[in-house]
Parts: sequence; structure tokens; C-alpha cells
Amino acid sequence: MSIRSKVLILSIGYGEGHHAAARALAEELERRDCSAKVCDPCAMAHPKIFEFTRMFYHLCVRKLPWLWGVTYAQTDTADWSLKAHSLILDDVTEQIAQLVNEWSPKVILCTYPLFAHMLDTLSDEGRVRVPYAVVVTDSIEISRPWMVTKAPLIFLPDEHSFRYVSERYALAPERLLVTGFPVRGAFAKARIGRKLPTPETLRIVYGAYAPLDRVRADLQALAASYPLAHITVIAGERRAVLSDCAGERIKIIQRTDDMPSLFAESHIYIGKAGAATMFEAYSSELPVIVNYALPGQEQGNLALLLRDGAGVTASSTSELMSRLHILLKNNSAGWLRLVHAMRSANRIGGAVAIVDELECRFFV
Repeated sequence: MSIRSKVLILSIGYGEGHHAAARALAEELERRDCSAKVCDPCAMAHPKIFEFTRMFYHLCVRKLPWLWGVTYAQTDTADWSLKAHSLILDDVTEQIAQLVNEWSPKVILCTYPLFAHMLDTLSDEGRVRVPYAVVVTDSIEISRPWMVTKAPLIFLPDEHSFRYVSERYALAPERLLVTGFPVRGAFAKARIGRKLPTPETLRIVYGAYAPLDRVRADLQALAASYPLAHITVIAGERRAVLSDCAGERIKIIQRTDDMPSLFAESHIYIGKAGAATMFEAYSSELPVIVNYALPGQEQGNLALLLRDGAGVTASSTSELMSRLHILLKNNSAGWLRLVHAMRSANRIGGAVAIVDELECRFFV
């Protein structure tokens, strides 16, 4: 790859998946002495409107998953070539054009599909002549917006997604590349030196995304059944309302900038089936118990995990405790099976594979 070649990465701050993929790609590009710029055109063009829509998304995640299911279904049937043209979104398109003109990248990566549709428009108008590609951040249940862009390359996270989109959208196979989900390299180091969990040494990362009553019930049951376990709760905006759950061995945090280290010192992740977290767990060989999945794309992430035998689900607090007990009994034999399943699935190296393709196709 040529020294300091430029790649513009367009991402968006809904959840963590899009930005997580963008950061992993930027890290790998910079490791190869390429200059990467990650931007959120929506937040740049209309910060107040974007913040409102982001709050709506988090409201759906936390309290109204059925509403997200309705919203997601509508995005799957809408004409996104028309959606990209509106008073507000035209400003976002202009923001992208400005970024391209000011920064002159060799290639553009989109970790959110709307930006690829905007680049379709700019390309058709002759205003942007830079090649661009889509990095899909969902698995299996991949909605239409990802697939109906004119982007010449679409990077997919797994072989099941390839089969799904090939059959549903009848795309030219040369446009589809199975590379894996881009994950930061530090997660692969997290698996090194992890010892078998026991009830006395158990360390849990708990993502507090389920309904609040369920989160409280889960934490109370975990603390009662495993009084020596260390539990780190990633609570996000719920940190204050969950502060009463904190204790000597239960730590409530809003977020962390060092998730690889947290995964490295833990034995299991309990939380929702977000794509980034699922693939970060794969890379870290950290077994997963999914206690919450949004309708739509997260159902596909969960389906992949279950197909690989790399995690289990728990639809109630009692089921969570039963699942955990089974994983830990007989010297953690069940836990080891999940670790081996993650290793066998080999869902690592997505960022490396994507940048390899960029190097071959655009940085000759």
C-alpha cells in the first residue's frame, strides 16, 4: 500500500456497531501507514436533529423494541434512492461531497447504508469520482438498504449472510466479499491466558440493555447465586438509575474506552445481540449469553451465534441462572464447549481482510 494513502470512512452513532467497525478499519489502515478519517456526516450536518434521532433509537432499544421492529420493517421496504433526497438529507449529502473534496481520499468505506445511497447520487451527478464500498454491520438478517446501493463492493460478515443476500437480492457475486466483521486487533489478545471460571473466580461483563426490571432481577440473582463473582455492568445512560445495584463486587460504569481489557479479564458476556459485541466476543473467545435482541437485524446476529454453537440465550432471569449453572458445572465443561465453538467458527480478521482487498484493488 502506498505511503499515507487516504481512506474516508463514513459512519453513524446509532448504537456502537457502525462506529466500532469504522474504528477497527481505521486502526488497521493506520497500521499499514495509510491515513484514515472517520466521520459522521449526519452529526456534522445537523447535530441537533441527529441527536434527536439517536435518542429515539435508544428509546426503542431500552423501552420500545416493538417500535424499533416497526421502524426497521419500514426501512426494509422503503425506496432509499428517494430517501436520500430530502431537505435534511440533502444537507448530509452535501456534507459528504465537502468531505471528499477537501480530503481527496482514494476510496470511501460506508459502515451505514444511507451514505452509500448518497454517494450513488453524487457519483451519478459526476461530483464524486472516488470508488466506494459498503461494510455491512449486520449478520444474516440484512435489510434492503445495504443491498440496493450501486456500490461496486459489499463486504459481508459471514457466509450465511452471503447466501441470504445472494438469494434475496440476486446481486452479482463479484460484488459480494465475505471478509468478516471488522474488529480491533486488541480483542484477539484478550483470549490469551484466560483461566477456567469457577463460582469463586467468575468475572462477568453485563450489558444493561434489557428492560430495567429484568436488568435488576438479573443482577440480584447473579449476586445471590455467585456472591464471589465480579460483575462489571455497562449501563450507558442508565448508570445513575442502576447505582443502587452497585456493591463490593458489582461495578456500574457508563461505558469504557478499553473493552478489550475488560473482555480479557472476564469469563462471560451477558447482554444483547449487537453485531459489534458478538464479533468482539468471537475474537476474544468470550462465551456469550444473550438476554435481549432487538427485532430485525439483531435476530440475525443471534442466529449466527446459535448456528455456531458459540453462545446461548436466556429469555428470563431464571433461565439465565440455569444457563450459567450448566456452563460452570463439571469443571466448566459447557463454558469450554462455547470457547471451542468460537475458535472453530474462526470469525476473526475482518478488518485485515477488508484492508487487504483495498490494497489489492485501489492501492496498486
